[in-house]
Amino acid sequence: METTRQWAESHGISVADVVPPIEEYTEEYARTAEEVAARTIILHGVSAVGFGVDSNAVIDWFKEQHLWGRVSPREMLFLQSTDPSESDRIQTQWRNESEWALLWTIGRIESLGFPTHTCDTARLVDEIMPPLDGDVSAFISTARLRSPAELLAEDDRIYNLHCYARQDKRNGKELPADLIYSVLYERHYAFDWLRGAAEWDDITCDT
Repeated sequence: METTRQWAESHGISVADVVPPIEEYTEEYARTAEEVAARTIILHGVSAVGFGVDSNAVIDWFKEQHLWGRVSPREMLFLQSTDPSESDRIQTQWRNESEWALLWTIGRIESLGFPTHTCDTARLVDEIMPPLDGDVSAFISTARLRSPAELLAEDDRIYNLHCYARQDKRNGKELPADLIYSVLYERHYAFDWLRGAAEWDDITCDT
């Protein structure tokens, strides 16, 4: 079976680790660097609870850092639930892949590459993100978005990969064995939010 890289190349999709910028594109994305940085922190905390971190501690942290008002309604329900379902836990665990994609948009990750591997959670915790009880102001204030030309190039690749993946699934074709569909989906989710397609809970990842 072909690899994701071979599959993408057969559809004319860039196989570079970092897609070359679409130089003529200059239109700013809807979300600001400050919004993106805040959302990565929220996703970091929510995902941590999915993996077993105490939800009350994360809620207190969000409130202390003035982020609670930015937590989505669905995220609030999960964090405040005394017995979240297994499916909700799994969904929130995957949110660190959306977090990883958004971290790339503000330059905290060098490249995303293909959705054939999960994010480096050890690096997230130890090097990139503020600690779950720490101050987030410097992390947010120093965030800078990549250029629209860079963002659109990666955005287009993710969108096209998702389009072809869904098309193949509908047609009963096997996807490349090394493609992690949930990683691809979460990246698409993150970029749809970045464009301002909808608020966080309402993203549909249309293709």
